[in-house]
Amino acid sequence: MITAFVVFTIAAIGTYLIRISGILLLGGDRELPPRVRKMLSLVAPAAMAAIIANALFLDQGQWRGFGAWHLAALVAALVALWKRSMGWTLLAGVVAFAALLLAGL
Repeated sequence: MITAFVVFTIAAIGTYLIRISGILLLGGDRELPPRVRKMLSLVAPAAMAAIIANALFLDQGQWRGFGAWHLAALVAALVALWKRSMGWTLLAGVVAFAALLLAGL
């Protein structure tokens, strides 16, 4: 029987090897082509958008009804457009979501 510790250890080693492989393969004096650099700069925002869309529209595989999640996301989006700051955006979304939950939505 495999314990959780063994699974986590194997996962940690695998993650480390994947991360270091990029450094070993692309390290040194190599310059990445501009197109590749541009694509790599878009990976994090794309991953964040996928996580947010999943949480916003799905609840355990079922479509989420309109409610506090959507209103808080709208508040966060408006603050993001206004402030252009990740910190303010996250703070506004969390505060809006907590306030809406406390209000019973």
